[in-house]
Amino acid sequence: MSHNDNRLGELRERIRKLGEEAHGDAAATAGEMRAIRVSVQPVELWIVMGRGADYVVIPGTYCSCPHFTIRVVGRETNEPCYHLVAVEIAKRSRRFHDLSASIDGDKLIDILLETLLENRTRTLRRILYQSRRRPRS
Repeated sequence: MSHNDNRLGELRERIRKLGEEAHGDAAATAGEMRAIRVSVQPVELWIVMGRGADYVVIPGTYCSCPHFTIRVVGRETNEPCYHLVAVEIAKRSRRFHDLSASIDGDKLIDILLETLLENRTRTLRRILYQSRRRPRS
């Protein structure tokens, strides 16, 4: 097993433990359903909509936030960002929007590019807003 595999295993274990504790910003994010699954194939992708910015998350593996990019990837810490923990909590509690079946490839690309380049996805917000406005049958 390589050093990177070991670090990833440690990170995933820490995320799991923090997800079981469920408190703080991560719990609030999950409780407010700001974790949105946008893809399940070929890789599970989530967007965590924060107050100041949105982030792309691959559960247990990656977050596009500065904490993860600078501190975790830079090997300063193995403490996960709250976005990774929020996705873990959302999955455990089943409290999230799952748009993976309804977002086509072009929309997914728009969402990912907006999130990564602008730190905010207007396309995903529009989809969520429209789904909330539809009358229930």
